Amino acid sequence: MRLKISLLKEPKHQELVSCVGWTTAEELYSCSDDHQIVKWNLLTSETSQIVKLPDDIYPIDLHWFPKSLGTKKQTQAESFVLTSSDGKFHLISKLGRVEKSVEAHCGAVLAGRWNYEGTALVTVGEDGQIKIWSKAGMLRSTLAQQAPSRLGENQSQN
Repeated sequence: MRLKISLLKEPKHQELVSCVGWTTAEELYSCSDDHQIVKWNLLTSETSQIVKLPDDIYPIDLHWFPKSLGTKKQTQAESFVLTSSDGKFHLISKLGRVEKSVEAHCGAVLAGRWNYEGTALVTVGEDGQIKIWSKAGMLRSTLAQQAPSRLGENQSQN
């Protein structure tokens, strides 16, 4: 097995890349603290900026809507969930249009994942909560709620 590494002469992101997601074997999307979402084509080495996010959105996690299951003809994922440090998750189309932004947690939304059917979304927040959302971004339930630990309190007890 060979691993081929190449560096670009000019970087496409100016800040830390916080998340990436594959859409096909040759195409991936990356998000960065520079508020850009960039599409990478690995076959042609082309890159393009899909969207410039507002300056208050710092992406943390990205997960593509699942491809259709049970059909012979697989369609590409057309949208993804992007979680951010402002307590929101954002539903974004493959073309870069922010379809919906949802206030989800107090503090950062650390992760967001679609279920296998694409009918629900789960988010995990810095506030210690795990929430399930509908495909349209409506809260269905809170699965767990844990008070965030405070490092100072734990150390003072030892």
